Amino acid sequence: MNPCMRRPKANSLCRVAALALLLSAVASTGAVAGERCLPARRVSFAVEHSEEVGNDWMRAVAGVTDEDRDPARLAARINATMAAALARAKKVAGVQVKSGGYSTYPISRDGRLERWRASQDLVLESRDFETLSGLLAELQQTLEVRSVVFSVSRERRREIEDGLVRRALERFEERARLIRDTLGARSYELVEVRVDTGGSRPPLVPLRAEMQGRSAVRPPAFEAGTSKLTVRVEGTIELE
Repeated sequence: MNPCMRRPKANSLCRVAALALLLSAVASTGAVAGERCLPARRVSFAVEHSEEVGNDWMRAVAGVTDEDRDPARLAARINATMAAALARAKKVAGVQVKSGGYSTYPISRDGRLERWRASQDLVLESRDFETLSGLLAELQQTLEVRSVVFSVSRERRREIEDGLVRRALERFEERARLIRDTLGARSYELVEVRVDTGGSRPPLVPLRAEMQGRSAVRPPAFEAGTSKLTVRVEGTIELE
């Protein structure tokens, strides 16, 4: 026979013992769970590495804007001007050329339609700055230069980015070791890392008034300059 069934006093002792064992088990489980839920010693930070790179790509936009009371006559005049400019540009070796969109809108006065204004652009790109500058000088007889932008070409950017990424990751490691040593940790583990090559904003060359008009006959002088290429590394480490 079970000894806990012999006497009421014995039954009480058995119940107390069972309750003590149950509370001990719950406390032990809670302690283990508490250890597992301890917040991790994680640190998030970011580093950057930048280099100035000489621009090797030139992009120019030249266009024509005109007005007329007759929209059909206006469109014909714009199209003729752009067709001649496009044909001339396509003959120049080493220059990529494409026509931009055609836009037209009405001009009103005192609520009444007075005339129409239309505009169209020509986009020219090249590695050969001298050749493209000479072409712009010719096109300025009928078109106006709207903008000139210098940048780093895709090919050159790809060549340089690998080195930038490598150096940025090295700086990330250096910063991680600094954090580990400063906070007195034995070591660290990498939790996550993100590499952003982003993109530099190409410098827009300000155009003088005479370069925007149609009176220039000499090739405009441009300074290609440099662009800053930046790689940013963000990540999280866990200290141990």
